[in-house]
Parts: sequence; structure tokens; C-alpha cells
Amino acid sequence: MNCIVQFHINSNKYVVPDYNNIGVNEELFRCSLISVKEYAKRINCDYMLVEDKRINHKHPTFERFDLFFNNNWWEKYEHILYLDTDLIVWPDSPDIFKMYTNTTTFKPCEDRIAKRRSTEWHKEYVKDIVLKEFPGEVLQQNRFNAGVFMLNKHSANAISKFLDYKNIDIDDNSLLIYAMLKSGVKIEPMDWRFNKKNGTESWFGHAYGQKKFQTPFDLIEKAKKIFSKN
Repeated sequence: MNCIVQFHINSNKYVVPDYNNIGVNEELFRCSLISVKEYAKRINCDYMLVEDKRINHKHPTFERFDLFFNNNWWEKYEHILYLDTDLIVWPDSPDIFKMYTNTTTFKPCEDRIAKRRSTEWHKEYVKDIVLKEFPGEVLQQNRFNAGVFMLNKHSANAISKFLDYKNIDIDDNSLLIYAMLKSGVKIEPMDWRFNKKNGTESWFGHAYGQKKFQTPFDLIEKAKKIFSKN
């Protein structure tokens, strides 16, 4: 059995509520939940929205790490797809679980922006954090946005050994990249269309940065027309 998981907890319950200026657009959030639930139903997998603290570190963005540390997930599920709550699954998206069936690989989405940047840019970007131990070409090929990834028991257990959020003080996305690379787990990049920045013609459209609070915003306007229940 497979499952799609999203996390949503009020950031005011955490010690750094304004972490990385992450905010919630309520219209986008509602459309995201509807789109993901409808997708889960269409492809016949479970869906879960986690609304309680489990990791309780800094900000709710770290709660996704529960998928790596909590083995209860793997008593029921073979694959888990994690999705941010500012992401829209468009109605014609294919069944991601049928496309990626390997039960040992870690599956982020290909990051075309990272690959277009030079190896020198990548080395400069990480010069003050633990990722600096990896060559620029490794970072260029393997950086990803953690708003979408697919896990299984093998990859979760391998990566969790290096996901030391209590002692490594970097952002959660960079920490997950670091843990993935340190673990040596086999990486299977998924199609970039499953995590397209502000994508309205992709499979999954991921609202990027502060643009999601601008009006009008094409991704939200399209999502409202399709998924709004008001």
C-alpha cells in the first residue's frame, strides 16, 4: 500500500514561527489539500494530513522528518510521497507510484535550475555549511527542492542516520540533501514535472517563495477554478 502525506501545523506553536519567511496562503492551502486528496483517490492510495507536532523543532517545516525517524509509517506503507501544502496536483497528472516502483531508492525530483548553475556557484553557495564537503559537480547533479520526494523503508532508514537536525544548524532542505549524500543511498530522480516552480502546465505546480502572496497569481487562480468548493 502507498500513501501521500502532507503536514500542516500552526507555526506559532514553534520557537521560530517566522523561519525562512515561510507563510501560509489559506486559499492555496485549501486548494492543495483538495487537489492532493482527489489525486490520491484517483490513483487508489491512502492520504494523510498530519496536524500534530512530532519533531517539534524550530518550525513545522521540520515535521516532515518524522517520515524518516518514525518506523510506524513502514508497518503499513511500501512507498510514501511527501508533498508541501503549497503544491497543486493538476487533474491530468499520471500515477507517480506506477512510474517509480523501486523499494530501495530515494526519489527527489530533478532540479533543472540546480543543474543549470555552474559547479563554482554550488561550491560558493555551500562554503559556510556542512555541504561544503561535497564537490561542486555532486551538488550540481543532486540538489533538489524538498517540497516533493518519495520514500521507502530502506531509504528512510539510511538517510535518518545523518539527518541530525538537533546539532547541524542549516535549513531543513539543505540538511536533507546533506543526509541523502552522506548516507550513500541510491538516488532515483523523478521527472521535474512533479515539482515545477509555479507550474500551471506541469503535473504538480509548486508555489515558490513570496510570489504565492501576490495578486493575481496564475497558479492560485487556475487552482481556484478547478478545486475551489466555495
